[in-house]
Parts: sequence; structure tokens; C-alpha cells
Amino acid sequence: MTLKLYLKDIRLTLLAFVLIVATSNLVLVTSNNINETLGDIVYMDILILFIAIVFLIFGFKRRKDKYGDLVEALNLGSDIDNLLPRKYDFYSNIMRKLVDYKNDEMYAKTKELKESLDDVNDYIIKWVHEIKLPMSVCEIISDKLEDEDNVEFLSKVSEDLRLEIERMTFLVEQVLYISRASSYSNDLQINEVNIEKVVRGVIRKNTSFFIANKIDLQLLNLKLNVMTDEKWMSYVMEQIVNNACKYSREGGEIKIWAEEDHNKDVKLHIKDNGTGIAPKDIERIFDKGFTGDNGRKVKKSTGIGLYISKKMFKRMGHDIKVYSKEGKYTEFILIFYKLSDYFNVT
Repeated sequence: MTLKLYLKDIRLTLLAFVLIVATSNLVLVTSNNINETLGDIVYMDILILFIAIVFLIFGFKRRKDKYGDLVEALNLGSDIDNLLPRKYDFYSNIMRKLVDYKNDEMYAKTKELKESLDDVNDYIIKWVHEIKLPMSVCEIISDKLEDEDNVEFLSKVSEDLRLEIERMTFLVEQVLYISRASSYSNDLQINEVNIEKVVRGVIRKNTSFFIANKIDLQLLNLKLNVMTDEKWMSYVMEQIVNNACKYSREGGEIKIWAEEDHNKDVKLHIKDNGTGIAPKDIERIFDKGFTGDNGRKVKKSTGIGLYISKKMFKRMGHDIKVYSKEGKYTEFILIFYKLSDYFNVT
């Protein structure tokens, strides 16, 4: 800190001091004989000036000792936490609170970024192991095709190959959505979306899974529109439908329908009659990395798809609920709240 900056900082105090001295001199001059009081006035002004200079020097030194290291650290870009004034006067207290607030803000942003990166990193590790299976199956099928002339066999193998390719496509698309989840605000577009259009698009992409497991599909009332992001809605739908196919018995059934309740909220139901979810797992299926008993049996679950689905739906102002009875059914409900609630979406 320089003397020039210090003087500039206390310029109002200096101005007030000069005005007080000038006023005092004016009062003394006008109220007494100037010849008798001139010497006393000059003497008084010299004393006042001396005292002012002493206090000015003392104040500058005190200010420099208090903030000098802090200013130097700021100029050098060094850490300032340990250099903040330790005497908590009004301005020091404000400064300390400001720095603490910015530190907390930075910590929150860093934590959020780390969590997003951890999500992606955890998923990539599991995804690499998961995609090895369909790749290995494709290699085996390819070896079988080299020396096979049976048309019926070739047709069966072709279906198996198509199924594995669709599984790999699903995994590739899933990892792309996972990477977008960390910067969702840049990729989010809330528009009016037709539920039937999204549902049929998801069904088309999972046709091979329905055929392979001989699953009967029932589409009921779907002619409703909701305000949402179409791509993320498709992603969430595909996660749930894919899981329904994965955990359904051969010859099972999946029902999909929508309804509007008295609050004008739209609820999209996806219900299967598969293996269901154990009561001890039902509250944890949206936790990151959680696969449960079913996931360990199937050995094709990363435990990240439903976690990202819930996370993104919450961010868009929606909700997901799940109800299940082990060995009987699982029902997911996607809840799209009324229009006025979308003004709260970040």
C-alpha cells in the first residue's frame, strides 16, 4: 500500500479536518482583535498540523501493517486465507465473511463438478466390462457363421447378432447421455412433447429385446402432451423399458399408459409382470452403483442408469416413483407436474 492510495482512501476525513480548522480560525479571527490573536492562531494551527501529521503517519503505518501482506498476495496471486486481518473491526469482519462466502461457493461448485466426474468415471469403468459381453458374443457368432450353410440356423444366428448389436447400441447411447449429465443445462430444451411419440420411439429401438424375450406389449392411453426435454425423456423411458425387458420372464407382459389427475399432473406408467424388486432394495434402486439382488443375478447391470434418470428428472422438475411386489410386478411412474411448476426449473 502506498501513501498516495492511503491519502486517497481518507480524503473525506482530511477534507473534514481542513474545514474544521478553517472554521475555527474564522471564528477566532472574527470574534477578537486580529492583532492580539494572530500569534495564538498561528501557534494553534502549527500544533494542530503537527498532531495531524503524527496521526497521519501512525494511521498509514497501521493500515500498511494490516493490509500490506494481503495486497502483495493479491498482486502475486497467492493464497490470502491466512493473510486476512485478525482484528475483527467492521471492515475486517466484512472482508472475512466475503472470503468465507466465496470459499464456500467455490467448494460447492467443485464438489458438484467432482460428483459429476465421479459419476462418469464410475460408469465408464462398469460400461467397459459390460460391453465386453456382447462383443464376445458377436465374435462367437462370427466364428460360427464362417462354416455354416444351414439357412434356418443362419436366420437364428442373425437374430442373436441383431440383439447383441442393439445391446451395444443401447450401451453406447447410454454412455453419451452420462457424459451430458454433468453439463445438462447446456443441453436442456423444455418443450411440449407428445408422450405417444416418445413411447413408440423407445419401443422401436427395443424391438429386438421384446422379440427375444417374447414379451407382450400393451399401449393404452398415451395421447397426452407434457412439458419436458424430449431427449432426456426418451433416455429415462429407455432405461426403464430396457430393465423391464431384462427382468421379465419369457412370455411376460409390459403395460404402458398415461393419465392426468385432478391437479393436471400427467403420470406415465410403465408396468411389467417380471421378477419384481425385493422390499429391502426398493428404496435404494436410484442410488448410484446400486444393483440389488436382481442386478447381481442378471450380471448386466451397472447401477447407474436409474441413478442418472432420477437425477435428471429432478433437475427438470419431474419425479419418478416405483412400486413393486417381489415375484409379481414392478411399476414405474414418471410424473410431469402442471405447467406452472416449470417456472421453477433451473
